[in-house]
Amino acid sequence: MLLFSTIMLSLLSFGLASSITELGMVAYGVWVYGSDYTYAYYCGYSVCEETVKGHVPDVVSFLMFASVWSTLATAVAIGLPLYYHKHNGHHHNSWLAPSLIVLHFLTWVFWLAGFAYLAYLIGSSGTGIIAAILAFGIINWILYTVLFVLSFLAIFNIMQGEWPGYLVMKGRGSASAPAPAPAPAATETTAYTGAPAEPKYEGPQLTA
Repeated sequence: MLLFSTIMLSLLSFGLASSITELGMVAYGVWVYGSDYTYAYYCGYSVCEETVKGHVPDVVSFLMFASVWSTLATAVAIGLPLYYHKHNGHHHNSWLAPSLIVLHFLTWVFWLAGFAYLAYLIGSSGTGIIAAILAFGIINWILYTVLFVLSFLAIFNIMQGEWPGYLVMKGRGSASAPAPAPAPAATETTAYTGAPAEPKYEGPQLTA
């Protein structure tokens, strides 16, 4: 249990740091692409200048969204299980475990789409900040692939965790429900017929 929780905490902490790093680099890329720039050119016998408005590529905007999402999702995946574990809220595993699996899956999809699109656009010619953004995008995709797989292993009791959200789901509902108490045996009451050989009382009889 402790080993699995240590592995998950290490991966999530690294994912949080990697997402924040990616967020900083993508924010720099957004600033570079979105800034207006002026270039000079010859027009006759003089030098003319023209200002071009910057445009942020769609893939850079998407990677900005993926970085913000990944940062928030990783913070939730660390904070909620630790909070419920500290406050003995392990019964929250019934909704927290599937929620974290969906969260890890969506984050995995976002990083896959982001780095694949960027790699398609730049090919092997990426240098500088773009190459670094691509590298961290691939790292985050691999990281969330591992987190997604480990979450599945935890809820199917292949690996045992100790945090709510990474506990086994099978049979938890039936195990926690107390067995119904046996109903008391029915008692049968019989009318008193008198002791053996006891004369039956007929009551007074009138004679003519």
